[in-house]
Amino acid sequence: MSDTWQPINGGRIQSSYKEFTVVLPANGIYTLNNPYNFCRCLSSTGRFKVAWSSNQMDTDFEGGLQAKFDSILPYVQLFNPTETPITLRLGLGVGDFDDSRLTVSGTVQTSPAQFANFSAETITFDETGVIEVAPAQKVIIQNTGSNIVYIGGSGTDGLQLLPKGTFETSLQNILTLYCTSGSTIAIGSFS
Repeated sequence: MSDTWQPINGGRIQSSYKEFTVVLPANGIYTLNNPYNFCRCLSSTGRFKVAWSSNQMDTDFEGGLQAKFDSILPYVQLFNPTETPITLRLGLGVGDFDDSRLTVSGTVQTSPAQFANFSAETITFDETGVIEVAPAQKVIIQNTGSNIVYIGGSGTDGLQLLPKGTFETSLQNILTLYCTSGSTIAIGSFS
């Protein structure tokens, strides 16, 4: 083995990656000249259109999307179909780069720490046809009977849980279930 650096793939194709920030004017077109076989939109302030080469139709594109091709393309054309300028960041490259960065927009719901307790029980509906489920960090309800169980509401106007179906929720208040007398459900509670 030699201590000198050797090009990838015998020098025929070099792996590469480069990021670009582009401001697309309203109703504007921009050609980005950079060889690539994948294009990832890292972020954009709006939806735009791309044409991967001059002989292809344009397609919608936006932040978070990536296109990968079997061959290397010389450029990408970017189109802004709106009346507002769009700023976008693109990553273009040759090779098989994997992007482990993650962008999350909006509110992210997180779960509490591991549950300390779990209990499960099978309950049969009595002649009233009503069961109340106590609040818990997480509740799983499984319809083990052959009749539809109604969740919430005031009877048959609640959410339908079909036989063998499962419903999962986090409860802050008591949840009322309705079903025919003699039907059964299994309830698992995590707290």
